[in-house]
Order: sequence, then structure tokens, then C-alpha cells
Amino acid sequence: MSLDPLAPIIVRSGRPMSAHADADPAQFPPPSTIAGCLRTAWARAAGRLFGPELAQLAVGGPLLVREDGRILAPKPVDALYFGRDGKSGSPRCVRARPRPFGGGCGADLPEGLLPVQLTEKVKGKPGDGPTWWSWHDLLDFRGGIDVPLDRLWRNGWSPPGGDRRTHVSIDPSSGSAKAGALYETEGLDLGESPVAFHTRAAGRAAAASPADPYDDADNPSSGGLRLLVRCAEALAPALVHLGGKRRLAALEPEPDDRWPAPPDGWLERICHAGGLCLTLLTPGVFSAGYRPGWLDAALTGSPPEAPGLTLRLRAAAVARWQPHSGWDLARSQPRPARKLVPAGATYWFEVLGACDANAAAALWLASVCDEAQDRVDGFGLALPGPWAPPTGQTRSDDPTHP
Repeated sequence: MSLDPLAPIIVRSGRPMSAHADADPAQFPPPSTIAGCLRTAWARAAGRLFGPELAQLAVGGPLLVREDGRILAPKPVDALYFGRDGKSGSPRCVRARPRPFGGGCGADLPEGLLPVQLTEKVKGKPGDGPTWWSWHDLLDFRGGIDVPLDRLWRNGWSPPGGDRRTHVSIDPSSGSAKAGALYETEGLDLGESPVAFHTRAAGRAAAASPADPYDDADNPSSGGLRLLVRCAEALAPALVHLGGKRRLAALEPEPDDRWPAPPDGWLERICHAGGLCLTLLTPGVFSAGYRPGWLDAALTGSPPEAPGLTLRLRAAAVARWQPHSGWDLARSQPRPARKLVPAGATYWFEVLGACDANAAAALWLASVCDEAQDRVDGFGLALPGPWAPPTGQTRSDDPTHP
């Protein structure tokens, strides 16, 4: 199903508000916001009471989907943009991958972890690029194909400037604003036409190759973007509240095949490579900070949703942690603040023991979080992709081999 926001989405980080606090920047809604929205809609439609059992309704997402059905996913952290400053050559997307240091180099990484390094020497600082990629571009990148930056611009999306509004509560006795009640919010607007975005991006990109089957330069979408989500219970079309300030969104059913499925042979490639990478499509929550808590001291373990796979962590690329909190309606108090691993984080694992397509299928867009409640809420959905560890025995012509 999809959620079509009818107004900019207000999502706060949980930072305390005061008379001197700036507005939180516009944020993409976390899985907990989506879970609260869908569970409330289902309970009202089904006439169910609001209670602890409602929190067990499984929810997945969100991703982004355009009006024509093309799906967008967060940019992986191991893809960096260079060349926009004129100091590092032509604009391009450069891949980073795990590989050992050269002679005489070292780092204070945990024992057994490889450094994640750029695959080519680049001078200059990283530049700008789309923060959301088309699903086909992400699959190509995860499959070992380098995707040109101009194609990423054309097919992808970056949030426009936030919709900032001022709110005030008037003290009737003085006719002025109440102390601490004059504040600003900044909302995320998904209603910008991708055609307008395509027009801006066209100035930054060269003409696309007509032989590229996934290049959308000649087929721009019209209309805004929607949130693509999953729910364990079917929901009828309805207007729902999404995020803060009781902003409305249109809930619409979607075909089952709209949710991404593994490409043909994808899972077999994972087993053949002897390793896999997991890219988070939604923010993750782990008890061990940047890494999953289901890994032991030797960085070995099995994901909760795929107990048939034994994995050993070999490398990780993680951006700065993301604050997350909320309001506990049952206890009428703020929820404890937590540190999330942002979407786009990528982990590389070596597969230990046997691997078959069925075992790998259990990881497809499944949550890799430690706690069952976080998995039910939709945190930590991961895209598995093939990766050949440096010490793995794989064919030399495998495009995913480092």
C-alpha cells in the first residue's frame, strides 16, 4: 500500500523544544511513524481497542514510489560523489569496498574488520548527488556494476528545501505569545513534481545512452512521490494522520507485486559468491551501536529472521548516528532517546557453512535488528547483495569480486 502525503510531513528528532530552539530540519519519516499511522488506521477501521497487542501488527517500510510505480531507495553509504568542485575530474560516483591496507598502513578497527576504501584515487572532497536512487540503479550497484552519476541524477531524487512554518499560542490576558509557545516546524514536502526535479538535474547531466534500459531521461514522471509501505493486515482507502500536527495522507492499496522482489538468479549469486552485503533501506537499531547485537565477540552470528545462515562480519560503512525518540501514549511520557544507524549503511559478511537460495531468501528486505519489536516496527529492513570476500574462493570473472 502507499501513503500520499497531502501536506508536508512533520517529523521531529525528539530534541527538547524551548523558546530559543531552532526548528528541526525536515526529516524523512522513520518506520515508527509509519507503524503508528497504519496501526491506528487499522484499529479504527476494525473497531479494535488501542492496547499493547496493537503494537504486534507488523509493518514494513517506508520506501518511495513515483506515480508510474518506479521505486526509490536510500543511497548506499559506500557510494560517494566526486568532481563537482572541479578538482577531482569529471563528476562521477565512486565505489568504496572492503580491502586490506597496503604495506605499512593500519587502523584501530576491531579485530577481523577490513577497512572500506575507495576503488580509485581521488583528489578533492566528496560532492553532491541524489540522496535517493532508483531501485534498478541500486540493484546494478549492489551487483557490481558502476552506475554513472548522470544516470543517478536523472533517475533519483533529493528532497527540496523544507516547508517552514511559524506556530504561536496567544496568551489571552496579555495578547502576546505564550512563553515557549512561539516556535517553528519544518516539514518534508514530497509533492514536488519529479518533472521539475528532472529539469534541474538535466543541467548537471549529459544525455543518457538510449541503450540503457533503466535510464528514465526520456520518460520523466509527473506528480509527486508517495511512501510505499507494507502491513500485515489489509487496509481500505482512507484519509489518515501521518506525523505531527495531524497532517493528512491518503492511504491507498497497492498490488502485491509492487513491493520489490529478488531479480532472477540474485539469491543464487549470493551463495555462489561466498559472501553478501546488507544495505539498510530503513534506519536500524542495534544493541551494540553500529553493529548488530546478534554477532558474538568473534563477529559471527545468524540474523534473527534468517537463522539458517551463519555470517561473519568483515566490514561496515556507517554514517553518523541519527537521534530518535517519540511520545509514549500509554505512559503519557517521552520515549527514551535512541541512536539509529541511518538508512544506507552497508555491512559486508562472509557466509560460513552451507548456503542455499531459500536461506538467502529469508534476508530479502527483512529486518536485521536485534529486538523483535524493532523488527515488527519496520526498522532495519535490509537489501542483501552478492559480495565475494577477499579470501573467498570464487570465480575470477565474478563482477562482485574485489
